[in-house]
Amino acid sequence: MSALEELIHAAVNAPVALRQDALRILRREAVNTPRIEPEPYLTLRETAKRLGISTATLWRWRVPGHELGGRHRFRISEVDAYLQSDAFKRRVAALRAIRKERRNGCDA
Repeated sequence: MSALEELIHAAVNAPVALRQDALRILRREAVNTPRIEPEPYLTLRETAKRLGISTATLWRWRVPGHELGGRHRFRISEVDAYLQSDAFKRRVAALRAIRKERRNGCDA
């Protein structure tokens, strides 16, 4: 099946509302769907400020981000998802164990 045949097959089998929206787009008419603004990329400082933590903590937690123009950038939705993840919980537990180990080593 060629790409054109696949496209026609998909269009024919699509729900009526979706077909109508596709036709409006092809005719360059406005479609009544809400426009979703892309989530902005935040700098290290902006992200830390929004979370109420220091930039050092953000690095220590190894929050994943994006490399844009040689700089680390973050999306809040991705940061929030990471902070809820098991990977982050394991990271925090490891950092606490290291801190406890250092304290106990200094006390001896």
